[in-house]
Order: sequence, then structure tokens, then C-alpha cells
Amino acid sequence: MNSRLKELISMPADEASISDDELLIMELKKAEFIMPIEVISSSEDDFQFKPLKFANENNDEFIAVFSDEDELVKADVEFTVLNIASEKLAEMIENDCDEYYGVAVNPFSKYSLAIPLEEFVNLF
Repeated sequence: MNSRLKELISMPADEASISDDELLIMELKKAEFIMPIEVISSSEDDFQFKPLKFANENNDEFIAVFSDEDELVKADVEFTVLNIASEKLAEMIENDCDEYYGVAVNPFSKYSLAIPLEEFVNLF
């Protein structure tokens, strides 16, 4: 799941070419993420949730998503998750620019990627 995306994220910035950056954007657009969620309502007719968020050292709040289960395990926390296509995530959060600073891919990994919310939404 998302192996090429992980490979591109882990590439040192000074070694990444313009072509690598374009590939990263293409991989982000077709990615399927694992997203931790808080279930708000889960009845037979109504399932509502919101993405879990975490803050960086500047207290900017990000939606955490993971490229695969190996990355999810690094968070070392119990939570409910769901699989979500990056395009669906963008649709879901496009009106939440005031609530979240951005989207963080594999935030507990040595190699992670933080994208401001508006930039993430504008990929689609």
C-alpha cells in the first residue's frame, strides 16, 4: 500500500529532482490512506466521525494519515481507523481550513510529509 509514496517521501530534499516532486504529487493524488478517527455517532442509519488531529511543536493542528499499517504502528496508540482515498479526504476537509493547519502523512516516522490544508485540497 503506497510503497512508491513512502519511497518518495523518504528521499532527501537535496536529492529530489523536479521529476521526483511531480511523481510525489501524482502518488499523493492516488494514495489510499489509513486515517485515525473519532466516532461521533454510529447508529445503523447514521455514521459520523471526525479525523483525529495532532499538534506539532508550533501548536499547528494536522490531520494524521498513514501510508500503511507499518507506519500506523509507529503511532503506538489505540484508535479507530478507516481507509480513505486522498481525493475523498480532500473533499471531506475542503471547508475546514480554519480547523486544521494541514495533513501529515506518516507523522511519527523518520520521514514524514506535512502539507498545509489548502495546498492539499488544491491538489484535486
